[in-house]
Amino acid sequence: MIIIDKRSRVPVYEQIKNELMTLIRLGTLSPHEKLPSIRSIASETGINVNTVKKAFSELETAGVIYSVSGTGCFVNDDALANDGLKQVVYRDITDAVKSAISRGIQKEEIIELVNQLYKGESGND
Repeated sequence: MIIIDKRSRVPVYEQIKNELMTLIRLGTLSPHEKLPSIRSIASETGINVNTVKKAFSELETAGVIYSVSGTGCFVNDDALANDGLKQVVYRDITDAVKSAISRGIQKEEIIELVNQLYKGESGND
């Protein structure tokens, strides 16, 4: 269910978050549906349990999922409309753009990359 690219520059916990968000966005995971356990995702992907736990923790902090003690984690009603999630994404984008600027990437290059990503044409994978 969750695919991890161990060669990617994207941190593994971010990949897990992105994969879960995609499953929610596509409707594969519905509101109040139970997520796979942290241990099962770790086992399935060969990733450390603490890495998966970090992804879940960030999703919970952003209000995308909620946990029920002794039962597991579930998708929130408004997982995709959550302002906390937007703030996390805005922070991540801001950090990435600042990093690109500090490394000499021009504004036009960043805009072109964003346009390519929205078209599904990323050539940097």
